[in-house]
Amino acid sequence: MGDSMVTFEDIIAAKERIEPYIIHTPLLRAPELDELVGCKVYLKLENFQITGSFKLRGATNFLVKLCEGGKVKGVVCASSGNHAKGVAYISNKLGIEALIVMPTNCNITKLEGVKMLGGTVIFEGTKSSQRNAKAKELQTQGYTLVHSHADPNVIAGQGTIGIEIIEDLSDVDKIVVPLGGGGLISGISIAVKKNNPRVSIIGVEPSGAPRYRKSRDAGKAETINDVNTIADGTRCDKANPENFQVIESLVDDLVNIDDESIREAMRILVKYARILAEPSSSLGIAAGISGKLPITKEDKVCFVITGGNNDINQLCSIINL
Repeated sequence: MGDSMVTFEDIIAAKERIEPYIIHTPLLRAPELDELVGCKVYLKLENFQITGSFKLRGATNFLVKLCEGGKVKGVVCASSGNHAKGVAYISNKLGIEALIVMPTNCNITKLEGVKMLGGTVIFEGTKSSQRNAKAKELQTQGYTLVHSHADPNVIAGQGTIGIEIIEDLSDVDKIVVPLGGGGLISGISIAVKKNNPRVSIIGVEPSGAPRYRKSRDAGKAETINDVNTIADGTRCDKANPENFQVIESLVDDLVNIDDESIREAMRILVKYARILAEPSSSLGIAAGISGKLPITKEDKVCFVITGGNNDINQLCSIINL
């Protein structure tokens, strides 16, 4: 994770640093989902962020801080799409060249968004480890690497979501966070547990990519051989060791959910909450409707809807349009 672990003070500083570039996204009550999910449902809607996902926060904190240090040749990142859009957007705002390494099976909507925002796209493999290796190769050419989930400045930026949740729902009981590379849940956990240690943090990852569940069971950061899930934003094959330490220390429960439940959650979010969440964003609701979350009907539970950059054809197929 770099030279040091992320602190609560880092997240407070990140909140101030990124404020001119991002929006404080809505946190809305969704009572029509209560009976289906099994609690009092609140939705933190990062799909309404400027680039359509939470990833803009971390990318912005990293790049604005980088520019404070002097002239920058350019940046490179490896991403399945949402981090790519965030890096492309803020790089364009700051006048920095951005090279974006994306998978060959990337979401077309995210790819188009990256190109529209001025990012130069390079395709590499289908696994996160393949993309990361290519990005590190380009780093040797003088580009600064913006890691999607294993950099302290990126994680501090993502953690600002936790600050906003506590500001908007101070009596929240539990927060459910989609789990991919682990940067988002690490940042949120650090921010929230500092404010209120009694709040439970629950991570949900797809059954087709359970790297942190496998790591928790093994007692160390693990790599999985096969990644197969509709939730493209969580297609990581390696658990990051530093994020794993934070997760083991601060995340109360980890849950895995299958793709069909994710599809059903997407349909439910459209029907009852009028929200077009992408598959990765729907993991928490999927776990709720499947009865896998340790929640009660009286719990105030905030589900982080991480993004809404859907592949339109896939979305239409899932919701039967």
